[in-house]
Amino acid sequence: MPPPAKPLRPQVVLGLRQRLMLAILLPLAAVFAGSIFFGYRLAEETANAAFDLALADSALDIASHIESGELLRVELSGEAEAMLRRDSADQIFFSVRDRHGTLLAGDADLPSVDAVGAPHPAFADRDFRGTATRAIGYRLHSPHGEVLITVAETLSKRRTASAKILAAMVGPTLAVIAATFLAVYFGVRKGLRPLVTIEREIATRSPSDLRAIAAEATPREIRPLLARLNALFALLRQSAEAQRRFLTDAAHQLRTPLAGLQTQIELAAAEGRFAGDPHRLRRLDDATSRIAHLVDQLLLFARAEAAGAAPVFETVSLATLAERAASIFLDRALAREIDLGFEIAPATVVGIPWLLQEALANLIDNALRYAPSPGVVTVRSGRRGERAFLEVEDNGPGIPTAARERVFERFYRLPGTPGSGCGLGLAIVREIAEVHRATVELADAEHGGLRIGLLFPAAANAPIGGSAE
Repeated sequence: MPPPAKPLRPQVVLGLRQRLMLAILLPLAAVFAGSIFFGYRLAEETANAAFDLALADSALDIASHIESGELLRVELSGEAEAMLRRDSADQIFFSVRDRHGTLLAGDADLPSVDAVGAPHPAFADRDFRGTATRAIGYRLHSPHGEVLITVAETLSKRRTASAKILAAMVGPTLAVIAATFLAVYFGVRKGLRPLVTIEREIATRSPSDLRAIAAEATPREIRPLLARLNALFALLRQSAEAQRRFLTDAAHQLRTPLAGLQTQIELAAAEGRFAGDPHRLRRLDDATSRIAHLVDQLLLFARAEAAGAAPVFETVSLATLAERAASIFLDRALAREIDLGFEIAPATVVGIPWLLQEALANLIDNALRYAPSPGVVTVRSGRRGERAFLEVEDNGPGIPTAARERVFERFYRLPGTPGSGCGLGLAIVREIAEVHRATVELADAEHGGLRIGLLFPAAANAPIGGSAE
């Protein structure tokens, strides 16, 4: 049995801004690292050159105290030796040896540094007594033969001087790098701003808003992309328009035979054809009513999609919409013994009046269909903070939480749902809500049942002037 395949890790895809920043800043970081490396080498060489001269002067000073009379000796007093070894930062070591290696003065354990001969001293870096030192070897010719002078010192001054030189060199470079980083960051951010503007414009549109994106004021690098996107929008508009035309034509064509069918049923009923079977008459009447309702909903859905593609907005009073609904549905509510109440507070939105009227009509129609008889349906309008709302509440069976997203799908009805709905009402409401950038809220009513409504965006974000932005 083959071993189970390891799950693939999700690939990390960098954004355009991150890619540009990396492409620009990585070379800058490499330049900065190189400048630190070479700057440190230069600082070290500069400090060594300066302090090597001082070390050579110390060797020459010791050489001046060597006397070659009858015996070779170093005339170095205690005070002179103390002055030679005196240093505020480092320890100084020295040794003077004859050609046989015999110590004439200084530190016996200080290893010698071979030198070619005066005036050519030799320098070496070595550890002495567990500490890193810099040493010089100097050969002096005398009547008794060559004398080897070795002077060594620890590296505190050199390191301090190297650090100061490096800081003096790296500081301005670091400042330039930091300024370059800021310039690149804000430059990339400003350069990508047209993309952000276009993204926001598209994000604020409703799904049915397929207007072309204006490309005249955009950078020429993204104009080919916008041209392809606008061409795609044009194809989608043509496809949606063809679909709407078919839907509208089909619905209109159905109306004529449907009206004829209803007339024939009424004539047959008037002639007493169904006197012995009134239940069949009721089923026929219900079936034709459902077909008529479906045709009306299909026409409304097509009109809502068409309005969303080229919206023309104006100021709409939600209270006025609710008042109009009262005159339309009051008789139907009385016939079903449903208490249709209105809690209206003033609120205005920017939108398409007839679309919002249809959305409210669908909400009330659903509530009257599924509320019990007798029952209660309440229509409300007003404001919650800065946002206007329009909602309908009933005491019907409600909608289970798990199914509240599916009820917005076209032609979907909850299994076992009574009534003669066609499953388009809430789909139409959501379509109208998207045109107005509103959200559809479904919640349990306070005393059982369902509360559903439209919550509109704040006035500053509302669609204005013929666009859904």
